[in-house]
Amino acid sequence: MASQEIDEHSGFQDLLSDLGDSDVVIEVLAANGRKTPSAGAMERLEEAVVASYRALAGGTRIDLETVAVLDEVSKRSLSLWLRVKSKGEAADPSQLKFLARGMLAIIAWMDGSSTHQLADLQQAIRVLAWGTAITSAAQPVLPASSELVNAIVAWQQAKDVVGSGNAVRVITNNGSVELDLSKSVADPRGLLQARKLINHSADMIFVVEMPDYQATGQWQLKHGGTRTLAYCEPGTLLDKFYRRELDVRPGDALRCRVDFETSYGPDHEVLSERYRIVEIIEVLPASRGETAPAQQRPEPEAVRQTAEELEPAS
Repeated sequence: MASQEIDEHSGFQDLLSDLGDSDVVIEVLAANGRKTPSAGAMERLEEAVVASYRALAGGTRIDLETVAVLDEVSKRSLSLWLRVKSKGEAADPSQLKFLARGMLAIIAWMDGSSTHQLADLQQAIRVLAWGTAITSAAQPVLPASSELVNAIVAWQQAKDVVGSGNAVRVITNNGSVELDLSKSVADPRGLLQARKLINHSADMIFVVEMPDYQATGQWQLKHGGTRTLAYCEPGTLLDKFYRRELDVRPGDALRCRVDFETSYGPDHEVLSERYRIVEIIEVLPASRGETAPAQQRPEPEAVRQTAEELEPAS
């Protein structure tokens, strides 16, 4: 819709009659006694829509353009009509539906979830991907956690600017939702630090990088290419090391039974592993070459006699 056509519309409902799958309309209605919402609040809401679409689109570049702005003074409302800007070929209708429904799912998760687990939102988006047939893969590619959190941060910032008491509706051709401005995610960035801990027990061989000379209970070890600090419980063979009854040097290996805890992030990436040695089965000394005995130095008297024999006759 061109800007000159706005005057020909009788109101907000005329905007909705022209919506397609590529369109998003944001309506902000001021509370009683308040002025029309500010342009700054609308900008924050637009940024949240853009962040959501880009997170859901993955590697596909998504841009949105402003089609119309409707300021209804009598209703104290401000409405913004956005449209996915296509370059070259038209956007895939299935993807457009997925983007719209995925954005609404993000808002619903923010306002309706009691635990705010990022995995729950990712599962909801996975179901939407199957439902809109944007992929034939058995496991649709989920948005990157960092991008998804960027969208959540953008919506939270928009809520903070709009303020409680006002009303915000986000409308698409595939559904609509009203933001609950009283609900908030306290620490959106903290969602990336959510951890899942899994405990294991196994027999492993570690190479000693630095023995525990200070008797702290922690040994600097190496397993493959991974360096780690392992805690050794009392009652193992290493107690003899502390009593100086066992020689353990850098480069020696410990065959031991360990309990270890693996910490996973929201994308199932390994964040850290912590090891606790519960039993030393064997100490495997590194091969060390024998130190060659030092050559005996000749006695001073023998050196003097040899020197005298070599002096030329006068």
